[in-house]
Amino acid sequence: MKLIKAMRGTRDIYDVEALKFNFIEDTAKELLENYGFGRIITPTFESTDLFKRGIGEGTDIVDKEMYTFSDRGNRSITLRPEGTAPVVRSYLENKTYGKEDLTKYYYINNMFRYERPQAGRYREFYQIGVEILGNGSPMADAEVISMGYRLMEKLGIEDLKVNINSVGGNETRAKYRELLVNYLTPKKDGLCVDCQTRYEANPLRVLDCKNKNCQNLTIDAPMLPDNLNAEEKEHYEAVKKYLDIFSVEYVENPRLVRGLDYYSSTVFEIITEKLGSQGTVLGGGRYDNLIKQLGDKEVSAVGFGAGVDRMSLNQLMHTGKKRLN
Repeated sequence: MKLIKAMRGTRDIYDVEALKFNFIEDTAKELLENYGFGRIITPTFESTDLFKRGIGEGTDIVDKEMYTFSDRGNRSITLRPEGTAPVVRSYLENKTYGKEDLTKYYYINNMFRYERPQAGRYREFYQIGVEILGNGSPMADAEVISMGYRLMEKLGIEDLKVNINSVGGNETRAKYRELLVNYLTPKKDGLCVDCQTRYEANPLRVLDCKNKNCQNLTIDAPMLPDNLNAEEKEHYEAVKKYLDIFSVEYVENPRLVRGLDYYSSTVFEIITEKLGSQGTVLGGGRYDNLIKQLGDKEVSAVGFGAGVDRMSLNQLMHTGKKRLN
């Protein structure tokens, strides 16, 4: 009889790996609850339209990576590929905005994306995330970045680097998109296959491509931070000042755009040099447009997602090792 094995891109988590996961989750819960966050648990699957409208068609996640199927009622449903859109859906559906001015949630959930499996990247993966809804201050951006950085420190993850950027608002990105497409047009044939697809649908993603040839072709491309309006520049400068106050060292990366359409203004990633190509352990940003896009409410928001699988890969979680021993 042929042995039935776990599906490609999934895994059993047990013994030492399970203890690592427990340590990461326990550490995160303690830290985030001390920051005033309450836990939210959203359904494993949602209406496909939530992610198409929230993440954006033309993104790799929506076009290539979602687990989408019809249920017995012929409804299109999708296993959640990320955590922010479901939290916003819950926030709107339950009218949380009418009950409190400021909402701070954290979640620890499994996610699903049809990606090429490799070390630290699975088709079912686990993520810790936070969302602050109802605060448009640049200090909230810096607080979220600082909190993510402190979490990595508490887990013993070393050689951390914080990358930040501003992607502006809708009007700024629309103008910049036109500039970028004009720049890329004569170089289109030299781009990788993925970037040739992104070139018109989502040209900002070309700047974030890891292909060396694409990076060389875009070395002189116009950069988004140079095209921010006065208000957007002021917000970005304030974020940097607050990061200085919070003693978080950072690097400005004008190519950082993140892969989701809902981001506006501040975006960031935290990387560790210890994990090589899988070095990004946490990423996020501000998404002031998403709540209006999904529910026609003017509510500012910012958050991050951190990969538990990637954090558990790190062999420098000294505190965790002590507990495991």
